[in-house]
Amino acid sequence: MALADARNDSREVALRVVEQWRAAGANVMPMPPRFVFDDESVVIPVSPALGADGTPVPSGGTCTHVALVGPRGLSFRAKLSDASSDPLAPEPAARATSVAGVLELIRCDGSKPVRNFVITSDAGRGTIEMVVAQSRPDLPALATIIPERTGGALPPPPEAGALPPLATPEKRAEAAETRAKREGAGTVTRSVFHAADDGSGEEEVSLAPGCHRVELFAKDPRTDNPARRFRLDVDAEIRDADGDKLLARDRTEAPDARLEACVGRQTRATVVFVGAVPKSDVTATVASWSLPNRLPALWGPIARGKMARAMFTRHIAIPSEDPVFTAQGTSGTTPLPLPVEVGACYVAVVATTHGHPRTLQLRALVGPHDSTDERGAAEETALTSFCVGPKETARIEVTARPSGIGWGLAVYRVKSGVWEAGR
Repeated sequence: MALADARNDSREVALRVVEQWRAAGANVMPMPPRFVFDDESVVIPVSPALGADGTPVPSGGTCTHVALVGPRGLSFRAKLSDASSDPLAPEPAARATSVAGVLELIRCDGSKPVRNFVITSDAGRGTIEMVVAQSRPDLPALATIIPERTGGALPPPPEAGALPPLATPEKRAEAAETRAKREGAGTVTRSVFHAADDGSGEEEVSLAPGCHRVELFAKDPRTDNPARRFRLDVDAEIRDADGDKLLARDRTEAPDARLEACVGRQTRATVVFVGAVPKSDVTATVASWSLPNRLPALWGPIARGKMARAMFTRHIAIPSEDPVFTAQGTSGTTPLPLPVEVGACYVAVVATTHGHPRTLQLRALVGPHDSTDERGAAEETALTSFCVGPKETARIEVTARPSGIGWGLAVYRVKSGVWEAGR
């Protein structure tokens, strides 16, 4: 019911925007809604505005407005596809971040028609209503049309302030290498990537079976121009060079990028980055850990890599024994009674063996308690831990959506005799 209410509210809000913009004399084109998933980016082609007779209206307006309305709890950002992501670049109205599920993009340059815009979900998933309008005069702002969503006129966001001086990329790389060796990395290597004219770049890497931490360290732009206020923020991702599958992503607002990926077989991958100083060198470190031997091999190397990453990114110790319980299943909710030892603690991990889930949830129900982890489309794996007290039973539930999903489950006993079982 909550999802339906949020969707209906978004539709009602979008219709109000259409009515107000048409009343102001704009040529308005409501577009079909689009559902976005966690961490998904979609490119939306802009449909032409229609006149009263339903025929396309030539692009004679000097301003194009795009209104995006989603559920209140959905956090997303958008920009015109040809707009720069640099916060100091011109056209600040051509990119925006949602507030209470709403944002607006504006371009008033007739020489640069709006052909596409890009929506990126930062947190959550849901349906986004889209409205495009062309108009010569200024249109009412969304803050005046839907104040309950925008809070009326919003003050400008506070300045984050300047970053403290950064050490050189080489010094920051040395600190990362020392940290990785302290955490038990088997090998640590360093290389240099090269940024293009726009500060982006990509390099191929070869990943052996195991877990890998790739960190990128770019030059501080204030090194050559201390007066510049641009905040260094390098974002990056690793993709499988063969299937173009996303292995890891870092979109945090930090000067350095940190990517953690695990693979079950030798893998050629591509590291893609943005945000570096144009035409500069970017120092890269790669720290590697061996793949845990106790991970089940019956579901293949890809599933092993997913399970390894779930443990690696959550800093779970490598299992010293084989799993005490394994199972496999498909879409839907699958309950699994679990034989357990009273006074013991367990770690359960599930990973998809085929298909791409929108939801992958792992629940451990022990007595009156339950422990749940849901990662879904972002990682295709889930992990949870639990302990069993006296007179308690345990049950595992795996939920996978939509149809066509296969998964494998492994449960490890990590601690015995946590307390006296007879009390």
